Amino acid sequence: MISRIVEGLKRLVYVLIGPSMHFNPENQIFNAICLLAILIIGYGVPFNYYNGMGIIAALFAFLLLVLCFTYYLSRFKKKFKYSIILSSLIILLALGSIYFLNNGIKGPSLLNLSIAFFMIMIISPRGQYWLWAILCMTTGLGLLFFEYKNPGYIQEAYKDRAAFFADTASTYIITILVTFLGLFYLKTAYFKEKQDAAAKTAALERMNYEKSKFFSIIAHDLRAPLASIQSYMELFRMDILSIEEKEMMDRKLTNALSGTQEMLDNMLSWSRAELNDGKTAMEINKLHEALNSVIMIQKAASKEKKITFTVDIDTSLELFSNVHMLQLIVRNIIGNAIKFTPSDGWIQLNASRYGKDCLIAIRDNGNGISEENKSEIFSLKAQSTYGTDNEKGIGLGLFLCKEYTHAQGGKIWFESQKGEGTVFYVSLPLHIHT
Repeated sequence: MISRIVEGLKRLVYVLIGPSMHFNPENQIFNAICLLAILIIGYGVPFNYYNGMGIIAALFAFLLLVLCFTYYLSRFKKKFKYSIILSSLIILLALGSIYFLNNGIKGPSLLNLSIAFFMIMIISPRGQYWLWAILCMTTGLGLLFFEYKNPGYIQEAYKDRAAFFADTASTYIITILVTFLGLFYLKTAYFKEKQDAAAKTAALERMNYEKSKFFSIIAHDLRAPLASIQSYMELFRMDILSIEEKEMMDRKLTNALSGTQEMLDNMLSWSRAELNDGKTAMEINKLHEALNSVIMIQKAASKEKKITFTVDIDTSLELFSNVHMLQLIVRNIIGNAIKFTPSDGWIQLNASRYGKDCLIAIRDNGNGISEENKSEIFSLKAQSTYGTDNEKGIGLGLFLCKEYTHAQGGKIWFESQKGEGTVFYVSLPLHIHT
C-alpha cells in the first residue's frame, strides 16, 4: 500500500515538473522550485492573515499569483528564461516591500531574502550567478541602510509577542527545510554526476583495452598466414616440393586462411557495431530462415572434417532480433565446435521454445574447456588455442557472442567437461503475436 502511494507521488511529481523527454534538467529544477515556492507562499497567506498582518497577507497572495503564472509559463509555455527573470525580480521586490511592513531588521524579512537568494541561485543559469548575487546583496544592504537612516518608515506588524515568535519560528523552519531540500538535491546531483563520470571512465578504459586487444590480434594473427603464404610461394617458385608435401602445405594454408577470414569477419562486425554507437537494429526474424545460410556453410566445414552435424529447429520460432548478430553468434559457436571436435565426432544444433524465450543449444563431444579457462571464455582475456587439426582460435568470437546476445536482450552460458564435450546455450526473446 505504501509503495503504491510512493509510486503515485513520484508519477505526480514527474508530471508536475515535466517529463525529461520534453524538458531539460534546468527547466525541471525551476518547475520544482516554483512548486516549492508556491507551497511556502501559499502557507504564508493564511498564516500572516491570522497573525493580524493583512497587508502582508495580501502581498503574499499577489506573490502567489505571480509564481503560479511563472510556473505556467515555464511548464506549459516553455518560456524558461523569462520565467526565471520575472519570478526572481518580483520575489525581491515583494520581500523588499514586506521588509518595511514587517518590523524591518527585527522581522524575518532578511532571512526570507536569504532563502530567496538560495533558491534563485539553484534555478538560475551559471552566467547569471554574479548578477543575482550582487542584486540580492545590494537589496539586503540597501534595506538595512535605508532603515538606519529612516527608521520611521518601518512599521510594527505584530499584534502581540506570540505572533512575533510564531512568525520567527515559522520562517526558521522554512529556512531549514528549503536549505535541506536544496542541498539534498545538489548533493544527489553531484554524486550522480560522479557515478556517471566513473562509469564513463570505466567504459572508456574497457573500450581502450578492447581496441588494444583487437590490434594485437590483428598484428599477431595476420602475420602468421601472410608469412605462410610467402614461404609457400617461395617454395612453389623453387619447385622443390613433392606432391605429398604440396598437399600438406595446402591443408595448412587453408586452415590458416580460414581462421584469418573468420577473424576479419568478426573484426568487421565489431567495427560496424562501434560505428553505429552500439545501437542494435531489431526486426522480426524466422529463426530457421535466418540461420539457413550459416548452417549450410558449417555443414560443409564439418563434412570436410568427417564430423556428423545434425540440426533440429522448431520452424514456428520467430525472434525479435538482429539477423546479422544472430548469424554471427551461431556461426562462431558452431565454428568453435568444429575446431575442437575430432574427426568422426558429432555436433548437434537444437532450437526450441522455452517459455517466452527461444533456447538455442549447440552440443559437441569435442575436447571440452579446461577449468582454468572457463572463467574467461567470454572475455578478451581468453587465450588463443588450436583445434584438433591445428586450426587457429583467436579468442575473439565468443566475446562477440556474449556482447551481441546481451545487445538483443538475451543470455548466453555453457556447460563443459574436459575431454567429454561442451554445450553452449543462447536464450533470446521470442516475438509474441498479439
